[in-house]
Amino acid sequence: MSSESVQPDVEPRTLRTATEHVTVIEEARSLFSVTTQSGSEYTVDLREPACTCPNFEYRDGVKECKHIRRVRLEVGQIDVEELESELERTASELLRSAAQLEAKAEDIHDKASQLADARERLLEVAGHVQRGAGCSIGHPAGERSGSR
Repeated sequence: MSSESVQPDVEPRTLRTATEHVTVIEEARSLFSVTTQSGSEYTVDLREPACTCPNFEYRDGVKECKHIRRVRLEVGQIDVEELESELERTASELLRSAAQLEAKAEDIHDKASQLADARERLLEVAGHVQRGAGCSIGHPAGERSGSR
């Protein structure tokens, strides 16, 4: 078994790797049986790395599935302290982003309310203009359109 450290990115697959109940049994050197909490069983070969799960076998661009990452975690190829620090940093960044998005959403809501109010005022003014079409708005006192 290799002691080479491989630190994965913090993404949903890595989070599931660290949190799901999984049984890992070493069957041979660098060959593991992984049983998931749902009861599915897959074989992981760390030499490639490779896994028999559908996610790894059939999706293009998947270099490591959650089962490979879990085996790496179990055998010490993933630095748990570094992963924990990265998870904390990611959580902090997400909380900051959420706060910024919340503030922007409040601004958008306020602007939408202002626009709705302005629209209502415009409709009121338009109603007054239509009802008072014959009055002297915009003309010198006492003069009406066409009364010259």
